[in-house]
This record gives sequence, structure tokens and C-alpha cells, in this order.
Amino acid sequence: MSIFYKSLRVNLFLVFFMFSFDTRSAELSLISMEAVPWAYFDERSKTYEGFFPDFVRELEKRTGHSIKITLTPYARVNRELQTARQDCTILISEKERSEIVTLGELVFNIPLGVVARKGIDLDKYEDLYGLTISVLRSLKITDRFTNDSDLKKEFDKSYKTGLKKILHGRLDAIAGTIPTIKILAKNEGVSDLLGEPLQLSLEPIYLQCSKKSKKIRYMSDLNLAIKLIRDDFVLDRIIKKHY
Repeated sequence: MSIFYKSLRVNLFLVFFMFSFDTRSAELSLISMEAVPWAYFDERSKTYEGFFPDFVRELEKRTGHSIKITLTPYARVNRELQTARQDCTILISEKERSEIVTLGELVFNIPLGVVARKGIDLDKYEDLYGLTISVLRSLKITDRFTNDSDLKKEFDKSYKTGLKKILHGRLDAIAGTIPTIKILAKNEGVSDLLGEPLQLSLEPIYLQCSKKSKKIRYMSDLNLAIKLIRDDFVLDRIIKKHY
């Protein structure tokens, strides 16, 4: 009998161990916008590069979960989360998205504002009047900027589109995340066309997971990992690398 119970104990332990492993290791999907240096596909290495992919790789190491990355134009992120085709995102929080996601841990703050073409001085908000400004649809800079009907805005799918318009003299400025606009301009070889930016806000970037996601229970793992990445200065190293 003692041998029987000993064998039973061992088998129960193995079953428990396997069950625990299966429930702790999951396949998650994170979606975000495609923009240098935030996230982009490198044709030479055939891998995703940028802040977001590096950060996600660190999340994988710390949680043990397998995380699939999907990049898309900014305007499509909410649709993917609404339908739960994607589990989570790491982006600026916005009112429209707040209705379909659960807000998670803060990652970091990023400066938003307007970058004008060289020769246009932006010292204060009022300097924006009379300019034609490229804006990403759904990206809120500030309430004042978003609701200001006296500003002339052109809604574009990407910052690259705005830079091309500036290059061809069809645009005065681009609104959005300042570091991304400046680095993308550098990579496109048009940095000399831009002047100094006008910062309008410092916006927090959060983990946000779809309320409809079947993997929502793993959000606590991601939250804890983000906090640790931030607290042990690995986040600072990733930001410095890309921004």
C-alpha cells in the first residue's frame, strides 16, 4: 500500500506540475502602430525592430509567455482590439479606446506636439493658426488642439505621408509624437527641412488589453513585468537606444 500511495503522490505531483506550466505559459498577441523608431520591419534582418519590439522581447523573457507582434496604421489598432483579434497594445491612451480596453501599467511618457518646416517659428500655440498641419486620425495631441476648428488639419495615415507633403511644399507642419517625427525625418533624409518643435503635451504610454480578449487573465503578468523593467532601468536603456 505504501508503494501505491507513493506512486500516486508522484503522479499527482507530475500532473500538477504540467497543469501549472500550461496555465502559466501562453501565446499572446500585441498590436501597435508602425513608425520608426517605435516599431518597423527591417527588410535586411527580416525582423521587427524599434522600441516596441525590444520591449516586447523583454516582456517575453520576464513572463515566459510567447508574444506575437503585429504592426498596423494607427487608425486600425482600435478595430483589432474591439474584435479581440489582438489581445493588447502599448500606446498612448485615448477616449475612444478606453471603452474597449482595460488600462494597465504605465510604460513611459512621450512628448507630443507640432514640428513645422524650417522657416516657421513655433514659440506658442497661437503660432499654429494659418498653418496646414498633418494629423494622424484618432491621435489626440491635446483637447485644445483636437477640438480647435480654427486650425487647418489634414488627416494622414502616417508621418511619412506628412514628410512627403512638406518635401513637395504642400504642408506646413506635422502633429504627433515629436521623437518619432524627428527620427523618421532623419532616416528619410529630410531633417534639414524641419525646424524646432512646439511641445504641447507629455502623454503617458500604457499597456492596454482588450476587454474581449480570452487572454485578459495574463494582463497581471505583463503589468508586473513592465514595472520591473521600469524599476531596474532596462526601460531607460531601451529608450536611449531608440530615442
